[in-house]
Amino acid sequence: MSASKRAPGDTACPSGHGPIWTRVRRKPLEAHVAGTPALEVDGLTVHYGGRLALEGIHFELEEGAELGVVGPNGAGKSTLLKAIAGIAAPSAGEVRVYGHVPSGHICIAYLPQRSEVDWRFPLSVEDVVMMGRSARLGPLRRPGPRDRNLVRGTLDLVELAPLARRSIGELSGGEQQRMFIARALAQEADLVLLDEPLAGLDLRSQEGILTLLSALRQRGITLLVALHDLGIAADRFGKVLLLKKSQLGFGPPAEVFRAEALKEAYGASLRMVRAEEGLFVVSDAPCDKEPCDGTP
Repeated sequence: MSASKRAPGDTACPSGHGPIWTRVRRKPLEAHVAGTPALEVDGLTVHYGGRLALEGIHFELEEGAELGVVGPNGAGKSTLLKAIAGIAAPSAGEVRVYGHVPSGHICIAYLPQRSEVDWRFPLSVEDVVMMGRSARLGPLRRPGPRDRNLVRGTLDLVELAPLARRSIGELSGGEQQRMFIARALAQEADLVLLDEPLAGLDLRSQEGILTLLSALRQRGITLLVALHDLGIAADRFGKVLLLKKSQLGFGPPAEVFRAEALKEAYGASLRMVRAEEGLFVVSDAPCDKEPCDGTP
């Protein structure tokens, strides 16, 4: 498997160290600190290879919150999620999940962009979802009845039970994302980070994923979702974070999506289009540098 790809069942929890496509080692469970937010990001700055990828990010989320992370290509959306997951090391500032640094938790589920996954890996849908149990089982224990029942239940919830034995390479884009969400549920994650889960999906598949995310939030799961579509962010998320390496806004979409902030983020690529349904923001921000986000 290429070093630029990861096995679909690999997770950032608990350690977040070493090559990102290898299995992580199990660490003791960290009890949540009572009275602390689900997520605290304080002055987070990240560099890759001497280049600034993200600077001075600060916000808090309470348990069960849903945050849409938006910004142009290269804004630092993926970097932010990786730093919260414990994959990208901060240059300054800190991240705390229920009062602990990310490396102390198996409750964080990181769902990468589909382009980062090697879909040729010889795994079935059920295999990948069962990998969500690996951090809780440890290296020597085999899945028991509770683990198998939990995996079956999550497959039912995301409507993939009939495809449980299908090879992951045979799935559609929407089915692949639903499989990742099932793995996060099997992991019993409290914080789920999704990097562009709607990218490349048709409208019906996008709506299916958004409906599933609403179901996760109803279970008290805290969600961070990187998006390109400002309309979806405004319509479906109670809070948004607008990035362009630095933080341009955080809060309700109506407060963050001001013309000045959007123009600062998207520059000349930003267009405002008025239609019967309301005011639409259209952006076409090509990525003319590789890698866009500064990430390896």
